[in-house]
Amino acid sequence: MARTADPVLKQTLLDQVVGYLSEHGIGMLSLRPMAAALGMSTNRLFHHFGTKDELITAALERAIEQQAEIEAKWFADTPDMLNADVLRAWFDWMCEAPANLALVRLGLEAATLDATVTGITFDVREQQIGLWRNRIEQRLLAEGASQRVAAMEASIIKATFTGLTLDLMASGDSTRLKKALDIALARAEPHIAK
Repeated sequence: MARTADPVLKQTLLDQVVGYLSEHGIGMLSLRPMAAALGMSTNRLFHHFGTKDELITAALERAIEQQAEIEAKWFADTPDMLNADVLRAWFDWMCEAPANLALVRLGLEAATLDATVTGITFDVREQQIGLWRNRIEQRLLAEGASQRVAAMEASIIKATFTGLTLDLMASGDSTRLKKALDIALARAEPHIAK
């Protein structure tokens, strides 16, 4: 009789996998080195997650959950945060530690790598970008923007934030990029109340 996966152990393993993928990326992922680095066998990974593609998908979903947990803590502390406050908080958080930026980079990598490289399906790749865009749009709607304006501004704001994040990964110039984010958010402000 096959053993069933322990859900608590599976969650712990999944968090370790997310940490590994954040640090090493998914483009050239090989399960043997990852399993060895995590102190386990590939069979154990397969037992808990199935295939390599299922493992990556589960890890990406967990990375999204981790980001949602971070954001939920901010809202618990400051329930009236505006969209601009949330985006500034994210940028500050990414600048606080390399592991924070790596977690966000993981989603960008998943979104941009071709499915033939990673095996990640289109819907999973779209979720990595779409989730952030949708959250921005929902906050804009809550702040009084019309549906049309919220949809367009969310796309522009997300694209700007993604570009600044890529620049941060390449240059590390957080001072310049925080100023650029403030300018971008100030430019968007007059449009979101229409």
